[in-house]
Amino acid sequence: MTPPRIIQVRPLAGVEGGRVTIFGEGLCGDEMGEPSPRFNGAEARPLIASPGKIVAPIPEGARSGVIRLVWPNVIVEGPFFEVAEKLAGELHPVANPVVDPNGYIFSTFSGSRGQAAPNGVSVFRISPQGEAEPFLSDLINPTGLALDPNGTLYISCRNDGTIRKVTPAGQAEVFIEGMGVPTGIAFDRGGSLYVGDRSGGIFAVDTGGARRRFARLPASVAAYHLAFGPDGDLYVTTPTLSNDDPIFRISAQGRVSSFFEHLARPQGLAFDRDGNLFVAAIYRGERGIFHVGGEEKTRLTVAGENLVGLTFDDRGRMVIASTNAIYRLSGTGIDSET
Repeated sequence: MTPPRIIQVRPLAGVEGGRVTIFGEGLCGDEMGEPSPRFNGAEARPLIASPGKIVAPIPEGARSGVIRLVWPNVIVEGPFFEVAEKLAGELHPVANPVVDPNGYIFSTFSGSRGQAAPNGVSVFRISPQGEAEPFLSDLINPTGLALDPNGTLYISCRNDGTIRKVTPAGQAEVFIEGMGVPTGIAFDRGGSLYVGDRSGGIFAVDTGGARRRFARLPASVAAYHLAFGPDGDLYVTTPTLSNDDPIFRISAQGRVSSFFEHLARPQGLAFDRDGNLFVAAIYRGERGIFHVGGEEKTRLTVAGENLVGLTFDDRGRMVIASTNAIYRLSGTGIDSET
């Protein structure tokens, strides 16, 4: 009998509910039976079990720590695995969160079209210590969030086609109207706002509110997601029903090209401080957040289900939005390999 051993765990970070693959030898068989995966003591039940591979969900209540496979008489240890800290629940984000210069995280209760937030709170603010509090009320379908170069918060509202600007007094005033079904928004280095109208276009809005059509893209069944890269180009996802969507790259002159292909339901995307691109998507049967590095180098770095957005704070920590919660990673497992 081959003694069980763990060779690799992929990925090395995740959100509760995400699926983790444990590769090894002798992991399951007639004599040993099926192991119990443990995430720092929290037990999971394997979804797939074979001698060379175990696929297990990250259980609720799991904490960061060493992964173990446990049999009645044997325990095999693997590498350190980081479980994202849950900061806030009972939300409904549909796009990237943002982090302001003071380290506060902003996210939304977006709701279905025309739905008001159940408690009236449209935008929540989460302190650097992870304490959530109401921030703005009575916005219908707040969707995309972005900070201008001065740190002022802007919000797209897809219900009425407006972009709102949050004043120093904490009030959301209309910055521009008539933007179609505005979802993802982002600022370039010069302070111009780019708005993704999910019905099929990107608009550029200068600091005075003058707009122009910047690019045409396929219509989306969900939200457009926008992020400017360190090269100054705009990167956009437009999830459709095809299960084979690209990440688009749009030059400063508005030329559209396909940057990376064959993603299913690509959602939020963001660049870290080293210029690496990450996207929430499904790719080659895996779900979560992928580091995009070309077809052979793109890999799952954060396992998760129903992830819709991400960003990075000034310490390089990844902040993740699912369809109902906000999480944060310290960065221990991101882009590491066993």
